[in-house]
Amino acid sequence: MRKKFYIDYPQEKIEPGLNLYRCSICKKESLFINGLLDKHDVNCSYRLEQQKQLVD
Repeated sequence: MRKKFYIDYPQEKIEPGLNLYRCSICKKESLFINGLLDKHDVNCSYRLEQQKQLVD
């Protein structure tokens, strides 16, 4: 079953003092990703792993 939102990816803080985060794998900002798998980089290992689980 496909999840509606993917928020369990590893994140890192972009700048100290600001509440901005990004995927620690593909470096796309969390606000850009907005919980959507397709917004991760096409080569992001998190995205590839989640897509693989959808096929299995």
